[in-house]
Amino acid sequence: MKVKFIIVTFLLPLLVYLTIGWYSKQYPLLTLPVLRYGISIVISLCSAIGFSLYVLKRKNIRWYLFFLIVALSLLIEMVTSPLRGYVSTHSCSVVTFAIYFLFTFFMLKKRASKLKPQWILFACLIGCSIIRLPLHTIQFKSTLITLLDYLFHLFGIFMGYFLYISGKYIKSGIVVTSLLCCTFLYFKGYDMWRNKLHFGTFTGIVHYKVEKPEFQFSDKDGNTITSKDFVGKYLVIDFWNTGCSVCFREFPKFDEYYGRYKTNDNVALYAVNIKLPRDKEGTAFEIFSERGYLFPTLQGGLQEDAKSIFGVSVYPTVIVLNPQGIMVFRGDMDNAFSFVESELKRNNF
Repeated sequence: MKVKFIIVTFLLPLLVYLTIGWYSKQYPLLTLPVLRYGISIVISLCSAIGFSLYVLKRKNIRWYLFFLIVALSLLIEMVTSPLRGYVSTHSCSVVTFAIYFLFTFFMLKKRASKLKPQWILFACLIGCSIIRLPLHTIQFKSTLITLLDYLFHLFGIFMGYFLYISGKYIKSGIVVTSLLCCTFLYFKGYDMWRNKLHFGTFTGIVHYKVEKPEFQFSDKDGNTITSKDFVGKYLVIDFWNTGCSVCFREFPKFDEYYGRYKTNDNVALYAVNIKLPRDKEGTAFEIFSERGYLFPTLQGGLQEDAKSIFGVSVYPTVIVLNPQGIMVFRGDMDNAFSFVESELKRNNF
């Protein structure tokens, strides 16, 4: 029995690891150590759980059920996680919440006679956390953006548990609360979480004077553009760099906004490139010339300057300065222009 366990748990993942190494000649992405080790560890984990279930089914039905629930809960996490990359994080959160909610309730309904409800709850939580919790613990800061997604999965498990143990009228409240939470997270909550992490506020609205009021940029002809050129206008700046793929995906949208506001004397729109060490002189202007965008672009300083003056730490970041030179918004593009539109209406511009 021990020999079989060693073969399934260690030799199978080793074989997979070596196979990945062979295929990496054709698929360069597979040369990434994290991906190779990750796939091997997951297969090792699944193999160990599968073998344990086989043994336990023959010897102890309660432990068999416990590990079966753990395995199924882990499977839910693994199957739904690609939604974060292929659809969106908030879609993944809501879908996985619903699946965990129903899965937990169903397990309790069907298996509570053979395993205590608390143990079923514990098994669901272990399966959900067995991969995510170590990642969020070891790389806490770099995984903060998906922390809300993980917590919402746990919330789904707990709500399914409370639905099972609650009375008739409380059940209705739990279902309604779950629907409201899912709706809020999908349409507003995740955006607020992302704004807080990336831009420092839940709404993107800020209110402070720029530390260096006499900031300046340069255009493609080398002319200096200073803050004095924007006095009396709402200034919208889209900060970007040449290594930001999201920035390039949003440029067509920025071009549309420019077309909408270019005849409005109360608004000025600029894309400001923040230089990376690898960038050559004029790289940003060459890129814009090739792509044919209509909105004007300016050359800013280094990343340290953007962070110290405007508080920009991620890209793209869109900021809005009011006619008095006070920064009143820092966030994403759509929310920035919604804010500008509301400000123009409020001031009758």
